[in-house]
Amino acid sequence: ISYRALPNNTAFTVKPMDDSNQNIILKQKFENQLRTKGYSIKQNAPLVITFGTSNEFSTYTSRKRRSILELDAHGGREGGEDARMRFNLFDSNSGGMFNRGKGETTVRTNGNFRLDVSIINRANGKHHWQAWTTTNQSHSSGGDVVLAMVPELVSKIGEKVSSQTFALY
Repeated sequence: ISYRALPNNTAFTVKPMDDSNQNIILKQKFENQLRTKGYSIKQNAPLVITFGTSNEFSTYTSRKRRSILELDAHGGREGGEDARMRFNLFDSNSGGMFNRGKGETTVRTNGNFRLDVSIINRANGKHHWQAWTTTNQSHSSGGDVVLAMVPELVSKIGEKVSSQTFALY
């Protein structure tokens, strides 16, 4: 969302919403990307870029299906070094030979990682620009995924973008 045009040859201060280890790394990534795009970074710049990250967890449901025989194998080429078979007589969650159980748990919706960014005028507190990006949790590491979002957000600074998908890697 672009509320106001950004002044030409402006400088930015980058501030994370919290000082977690991940956000300190993200701050450095933002500053490097901004410099690459020709912006300068100054401690008391007129415009402040703030950002925050969030992680929304997946939701789950359960099915009404009994689990009577369970097979599990780990290790070796074909998993045969640590194999086991379990004949389930009674299990409170998944059910067994003598009970139905509560049901098995399955993922209903994937969670997501989110990065929110705002540009605020230090003098009057008004927003100039705001953007966010999300991706689902199917990626292995949230920190790496969020870092991969930064270049795309920096490339769109000051622009109005209604909705756009982009590759993270």
